[in-house]
Amino acid sequence: MTSKRSWPRRVLRVAGQVFVGVVVLVVVAVAVSAGVHRWHTPRDKAAVEQAIGSHHRYVDVDGRRMSVAVQGSGPRTIVLLPGLGTPEPILDLDPLARRLAEENTVVTVEYFGLGLSDGTDAPRTSAAIVDETRAALRGLGLNGPYVLMPHSISGLYATWWATHRPDEVAAVVGLDDERYTARAAQDSPDWPGWMSAVTAVGGIRDLIALDERTDYLGLVDDYRQSLGDADEYSREQQDLYLRSYAWVLNATMLDEAASEADNVRAVEGAVFPATMPVMSILASTSLEAEPEWEASHRAAISNPSIQQVVILDGHHYLFHAHAAAIAELAGRFLDDHVTAS
Repeated sequence: MTSKRSWPRRVLRVAGQVFVGVVVLVVVAVAVSAGVHRWHTPRDKAAVEQAIGSHHRYVDVDGRRMSVAVQGSGPRTIVLLPGLGTPEPILDLDPLARRLAEENTVVTVEYFGLGLSDGTDAPRTSAAIVDETRAALRGLGLNGPYVLMPHSISGLYATWWATHRPDEVAAVVGLDDERYTARAAQDSPDWPGWMSAVTAVGGIRDLIALDERTDYLGLVDDYRQSLGDADEYSREQQDLYLRSYAWVLNATMLDEAASEADNVRAVEGAVFPATMPVMSILASTSLEAEPEWEASHRAAISNPSIQQVVILDGHHYLFHAHAAAIAELAGRFLDDHVTAS
């Protein structure tokens, strides 16, 4: 006859076996995910390189590889600067870059931690990111002055560049780019360090695959909606862009995100030089989401005769659906205000 005292021991023993089994399953699942991620990532990156084509370059910056694309050979050099966490900027900005390259030299930059660029442990200050970008442009033999075309967070870097090294900037054409706002100047949320570890073992790849099937995160659906009706991106490009999320939540990008508030505060009160042409093309949805968005751009204007704000209906990634309209707006503005060198 089984003693009543043996029941607790049996329950504990079974619970221990279940716990060990769960741990083993988790370890096996993580190992499988990491193995799949390690196998797929270099192949995905090679596919991205092939999709970008012959205008892709790697430039040595501080002993690391920075990925860039150079299109066109016109007298003005336009530098396209990506938003925070854009997984594959060159593919993302390609429809706009192709149009601009018809009359200009266009360089699309992938900051360290984005796209096919290496990571870095250098601080993600505006000054550091601008200096790295300047070094990449010099490495390409392009000495400026440049037309900066920043998207989202890159507006902070472009503002810093234009106000600290104005001789290097011919004009700024912002694509719903960021300025100083009181809310953004608050401390950036702490991104947990383990997110880069999750990325390293393929966790983000798994989440994106789940999101494509179930809309669990809403990220894939938001991306598809941002494309609108414009037939600008092939299905292969879309798939490669989404697969690039598998490696973008790395330590370098997370450090850039954590540095955002400091970089916002660094441009508090900044206004563009009165002789510098500036056009800020803003997305209507951003104005709805951030009450300070339009006012912050108008506050940086010092000369309304050559500095202006334009609002387009659309998504924060407004160049997805409006590449043609943006290229036309920018082309007319630059023809009117920037003398080709």
